[in-house]
Amino acid sequence: MKNLISLVLAAVVFVLNAGTSRGAEIEKEKWLLRYSWQAGDVLNWEVTHSNRTVTRIGTTTENIDTHTHSMKSWTVEKVDENGVGTVVNTVPWVDMRERREDGTMRSFDSRKEMVPEDGFETVPESLGRELSRVEISPRGEQLSRKDYRATTIVQQANQAYVCIEFPEEAIPVGHSWTHQYPIYVQNSAGELKRVEMLQRFTLEAVSNGIARIAYSTKILSPVQDMAIKAQLLDRLYEGTFLFDVTRGRAILLTERVDQSVLGFRGDVSSLKVSINFTERLIIQ
Repeated sequence: MKNLISLVLAAVVFVLNAGTSRGAEIEKEKWLLRYSWQAGDVLNWEVTHSNRTVTRIGTTTENIDTHTHSMKSWTVEKVDENGVGTVVNTVPWVDMRERREDGTMRSFDSRKEMVPEDGFETVPESLGRELSRVEISPRGEQLSRKDYRATTIVQQANQAYVCIEFPEEAIPVGHSWTHQYPIYVQNSAGELKRVEMLQRFTLEAVSNGIARIAYSTKILSPVQDMAIKAQLLDRLYEGTFLFDVTRGRAILLTERVDQSVLGFRGDVSSLKVSINFTERLIIQ
């Protein structure tokens, strides 16, 4: 009887140990996240962007709601021997709408024969033309960039990153990494001021070859001037990024911002910014 009990206990221990070993194998599974650029590829994205800005200065309140629906197109012009892709960005069409506090509305849909309303006059100039040319490594590093339609000194300084920068090494689910980068804003004298920002990414899951990455953004530099902080509100986003590990391309990006600041233009002033942004790869 004692021998039988010993055998049963040994079998149970073996099963438990086997389960533990298998669990350890799953926990140790790692993923190498890399973009795969192919010369001649055209990646089209459906983009939606909703923005509500509420500005209060003294007894005056201005509430502006904007909604943009557009297509963004990436053409991979060439790929070098290291897998670095040269990506040309264009916007073939756009549908824009804006509603103000007094109820007035204006809109422009480039797919229709419309004359742009006041405020949208320059939009057609950017459609169907090269907006930027960026060299991007397989890790998502922006190695060089040329913006062709940046008109202000701030736009020229803030050459936004177009891809997530992945870690050097393969990573397991649950791994987090960070990316630090500068943003430039103007003070009241019109001078550019550098502010350091930090993005934090976490690989939340990988299912059927699709990685889900959550991320958030914060200001690293000390900012005492509320007028400068107000210029950073729309940069403080958090979101989710879906990446096709097998094909090496992003398939979905969702971002949101819900931020406010007090005293950005005098003691009795406030600014609140609410943004929802989505880019979805159009599967062809």
